[in-house]
Amino acid sequence: MNIEEKESVVKKSPVFLTGLLTIILIITFIFTLKNYEPVKNIIITGGIVTYPLSFLIVSFINRYYGFKETKKSILISSLLFIIFFLLVVISIIPSANEITSGYNAIVQYIFASGFKEFSWGTLFYPAIGQFLGILISYFSSHLLFATIHSVTKEYTVDHLAMGLGLLISYIVDRIIFVPIYLSKSLIKGSTTFNYLIQILTSEFIAAIFTTLILILVYVIFTSIKKSKN
Repeated sequence: MNIEEKESVVKKSPVFLTGLLTIILIITFIFTLKNYEPVKNIIITGGIVTYPLSFLIVSFINRYYGFKETKKSILISSLLFIIFFLLVVISIIPSANEITSGYNAIVQYIFASGFKEFSWGTLFYPAIGQFLGILISYFSSHLLFATIHSVTKEYTVDHLAMGLGLLISYIVDRIIFVPIYLSKSLIKGSTTFNYLIQILTSEFIAAIFTTLILILVYVIFTSIKKSKN
């Protein structure tokens, strides 16, 4: 970080960007309900449309607010993501033993498709593999990304550091997410190991393509911001 960038670092916490990270996680969860096959034999999870934006936001936080604030933002957004789903589950419990329709049915399908019967009623909960897959992969890969970005930019140009960190952490993210996401179906035997490899390969291809786009957006944004300063 040069002198001009250090002077532009805001002492306040990036509240808006942290909230945006949380929203992206929630939207990603919704999109990940289905898999898509845009090209024959290329199967990707729906969340890959919105999820990459979280890396871009983290890169901005890391550049303009510093590594310490970046770690806080990743942790806080992860906690808010958990709290959101707990609130959704709690809000659904009162209608657990009633016939739900309209809005309640949609909310249950999206955020609490799983359920378990108890003597006092029914407890609805989100798809565990999907929920934990997003949470664990997000927290670990984004911390890795912020760390690589922070360390390598001291030895090379910021854009290259961002790109290197993004490519490595995004691939690690997919390696963590996909097996957790498919864990239930793998255990039940409804999903084969070949299908797992197919999705992983597809996600790797998408990750490389997305990385190139995000690097370009990052370069354009930081260049415009720097020219204004």
